Amino acid sequence: MKINFFLFLLLAFNAVSAELVNEILVDEFTDEETVALTFLADDDHEIFRRWGQISCNQGTLILGIEDSELYHGEDYVNAKFRFDKNTTFERTLNFDINSSVALTDSEEIIFKFLDELRGSKNLIIKLQSTDSSMKFSNFQDSEKKVEQFLKTIINQTNC
Repeated sequence: MKINFFLFLLLAFNAVSAELVNEILVDEFTDEETVALTFLADDDHEIFRRWGQISCNQGTLILGIEDSELYHGEDYVNAKFRFDKNTTFERTLNFDINSSVALTDSEEIIFKFLDELRGSKNLIIKLQSTDSSMKFSNFQDSEKKVEQFLKTIINQTNC
């Protein structure tokens, strides 16, 4: 009986949930600050990385999505995005073959992403050539975190 209760408690506290985090990253050598909004997939762990980030780096906004399970040999990759139960939209992103990261500095794509993320609880991203989608479930306070990120990049950076 005690084992079942302990198992129930363990599962209750280990609910599937994505993380959405505002960060200020500091370069150890130059002390330059980079403002970032990072989102980690439900199944992101140390072996297979599945995450994304919007950052202001040297005056440029960049959206990057890493899926270390992705093996893709082209410089571009199609990405599908779906927030909550909204309509799916698809965009073409640059792809860094060495790091398995899809990237864009298109403000149109980044601000559409931020608009959709604001207030959303769930996100699904599917990169071309992968067998599985990245799921981001149960974002907490996404509206506040997106607003905070936008205020920070406006007030503290030259993005």
